[in-house]
Amino acid sequence: MALKQLSPADVMLGKPLEQAVYNADGHLLLNKGSVLRDPGAKQKLLAMGHKEVVPGAAPVAPAASTPRAEQLREPVFALVQHAAVTLNAMLVDQQADVHRDQFITRIRSLAGRLQAACLQDPEAAIAAIHLFHEGEYALRHHLSVGVVSALLAEADGRLDKVQQHSLICAALTHDIGIYSLANHSGGLTEEKRREINQHPITSCAILKDIGVDDELWLEAVLQHHERQDGSGYPLCLSGGAISLHGSLLAVADVYCAMTRPRPYRPKAYFPMAAMRDLYVGQSQQLDNALIQKLIKALGLIPPGTIVKLKNGEIAVVKKRSTNNAPQAYCLYNRQGMPMASPEARNTSLPDYSIQGRVDYDDCRNVEAAMRRIWA
Repeated sequence: MALKQLSPADVMLGKPLEQAVYNADGHLLLNKGSVLRDPGAKQKLLAMGHKEVVPGAAPVAPAASTPRAEQLREPVFALVQHAAVTLNAMLVDQQADVHRDQFITRIRSLAGRLQAACLQDPEAAIAAIHLFHEGEYALRHHLSVGVVSALLAEADGRLDKVQQHSLICAALTHDIGIYSLANHSGGLTEEKRREINQHPITSCAILKDIGVDDELWLEAVLQHHERQDGSGYPLCLSGGAISLHGSLLAVADVYCAMTRPRPYRPKAYFPMAAMRDLYVGQSQQLDNALIQKLIKALGLIPPGTIVKLKNGEIAVVKKRSTNNAPQAYCLYNRQGMPMASPEARNTSLPDYSIQGRVDYDDCRNVEAAMRRIWA
């Protein structure tokens, strides 16, 4: 397939795309006829999107491949954040009931790229989801759960690569039955609460209707709100009745929900506090061994966490650590001025010890500098 970089004239906000859009490797990103309405999404698509230049040629479906065979030409940090554009298009298409015949292929292709990204540069993948704050909550949540599920399954080691791929597909679609409701910020009626409690069943039914027949994918979606003590839903399963993949997805889902701002809760948990609460507060509900593996996979203060240092500097964590002293890069000096080039800080030293969390919104003017750290 001969590809050419998109030009601004190829993507008009509010108008259907005249051609399908691919990434540099030929993976389908958006179908012909898809509509973009967000200027930020347009800029991301222009940065990574390509069109086919052979008139009349049929689009080539992304070929199935094992994660390690996937060749990633784009830096992992950028790839993970750009994946949101693709995922958003898929979920919007599903809600509109269009391009049904391509849904499974597109989800599997995206899952394969995320799986390969997490294997190639896990710290960049972790940073990308913690620093991704564009679009609606439901989109950000599905992307984050996809990445965390990939990392947790790899750290756990009991699922083979094919099974891990199915788990990532489940993570990217686990709330498809309440996708629009997940962005709801007001109070919930009794009817909406019942809808939420039934959404694992609804999500499975939607996926089966689309054509998903992967039992691991479907079972993980069905069980991601089941709890070890039987307090979950919709089937009130407990202990060994919950599959490994259901337990993996449950841990990833809860962690990501805690560490992302919600429509009804603008302040997210500091990741270290989320890890503590998962380990202590939910020890009867979630698999404790998997929580410990999550801490090992992400780090106690994961890459992408923005922190305040004892000397007054503001920094972003770059490398994982299972203690509270990971490697960080200074973004603002102690006078509060942005650093032209972020500088490494050893947070195990007293002057550079981490004192607390800083909100991403307070650091948007150094976003470009942060991205370069994982380039």
